[in-house]
Amino acid sequence: MKTALAVSALALACVLATAVSQERPAAPAAPADAAAAASAARFPSYDPRYPPPPGTPPADIFQLSQNYPKTYANETFPWMAIDFKAFPNEYLRAVLNYCLEGNVDVDFRVQDNRVRKWYHAPWLHDDGNQFGGGREYRHGMTRERMSRPFELHTRQTGRGQNWAVGFYNDRGGSALGKVWLTADGRPDPAKSTFPPNSVACKLLFTDAPVEQVPYLQNGKVWTANIYPDTNYNKPRVNREMRLLQLDVAVKDPRLARSTGWVFGTFVYDGGSPGKTVWDRMSPVGLSWGDDLAVRTDAQRDGVFVNTALTEARINGFLVEQTGWDYGNRAYVRHHGLGGRVNGPIDSPVSSCVSCHGRAGTFANANDPVNRGRPMAMAVFTANKPSEYPMDKFGEFFKPIPDGAHVETQDGSQFMTTDYSLQVTAGIRNYYQNLRSQPQPVAAEATRATRGLKAAAPVDLSNAPPLPRVDRDAD
Repeated sequence: MKTALAVSALALACVLATAVSQERPAAPAAPADAAAAASAARFPSYDPRYPPPPGTPPADIFQLSQNYPKTYANETFPWMAIDFKAFPNEYLRAVLNYCLEGNVDVDFRVQDNRVRKWYHAPWLHDDGNQFGGGREYRHGMTRERMSRPFELHTRQTGRGQNWAVGFYNDRGGSALGKVWLTADGRPDPAKSTFPPNSVACKLLFTDAPVEQVPYLQNGKVWTANIYPDTNYNKPRVNREMRLLQLDVAVKDPRLARSTGWVFGTFVYDGGSPGKTVWDRMSPVGLSWGDDLAVRTDAQRDGVFVNTALTEARINGFLVEQTGWDYGNRAYVRHHGLGGRVNGPIDSPVSSCVSCHGRAGTFANANDPVNRGRPMAMAVFTANKPSEYPMDKFGEFFKPIPDGAHVETQDGSQFMTTDYSLQVTAGIRNYYQNLRSQPQPVAAEATRATRGLKAAAPVDLSNAPPLPRVDRDAD
């Protein structure tokens, strides 16, 4: 069984070693209008508590791509000709190539892409300084779940600090604009239904050293303004980080009657034969549902292929085999709960679909205390699958329809944000920020009513902070 699995997976790996397609010739860029861009910037680019030092070159400072389009191109999407269930790796490679095209040349300054523009979600710059996860100024990365010792590799003895930046194509950018560019200035989650073939891409970097995670060698390196270690109460410093994981999500119209989205994740494999960093991104898996009826091996620790799952595809070649010497080749030590798809940075007690499906914000706009409160994403009090409370399984792994709509959780109603945790996190940060302003609710209500009599001031100075939108408890 092990030999057959390895041979089959090796064949998949050979298919995935194909080079990223050559970019088509770029159209000449329009003349830059710095003044117009500056005047259009209404959302900050990075955490103001950690600004760039005086004299930092502008090229080293992240700029939020926020010229959100009202329309989008009528493109032909290569993945639409691929059956993602039958050919998951080919589907993922087609999406990855699309995400890389034009972005590699500008080092992911996505607004400078000459092939197609990409856009960042606003309000991830400031989480109220409660968790220290606001965007850093060099690449716009926000803090992700840390990697615990030995989660990434058997040599990993320390905790790894992980940061990431995500961006949407023009279709996704149009949805961001509808949510955030409102007449009253208040985000409207009810407008967060993403159009078909919206694409999201996220680059995830780690400060885990190559000596402890050998497959990070010869990869993509960024310098980021982050913390010296995983104690997040220290001044930020510039540190080298290496690309570890890359996530993609597609609003695939073939899933319009279910979740609506296909999620995929890659791990960097420095020991693979690919010629470029991007050729060496190896797919971990792909999923479009959470198999609510499958409880098989839900409390099983470690990494394995769960053949009972029908709404996911796992690359068996990356599943760690006991006693194998991997050298500098990549492998994974956990997936999501019960073998569901999650990346190496992600929690072993959740999944891509389960967490993103709970992207939602408190629906009652007239409740100032709870306004901006996000849905709970998972049972993160369980550190490993064997500790998972199975009485909570149905709550966090039931299917969530796509699009903005109302869902009930623990007796409260939430407006979903169509699987976009970045939209949910931005709304949470927006309302948490209002709590720190003088008479925050009164000021916000004045904008919302646009000249009508404002509501009576509500003192939220002693209100508990809103929960963080997080991949896991730190």
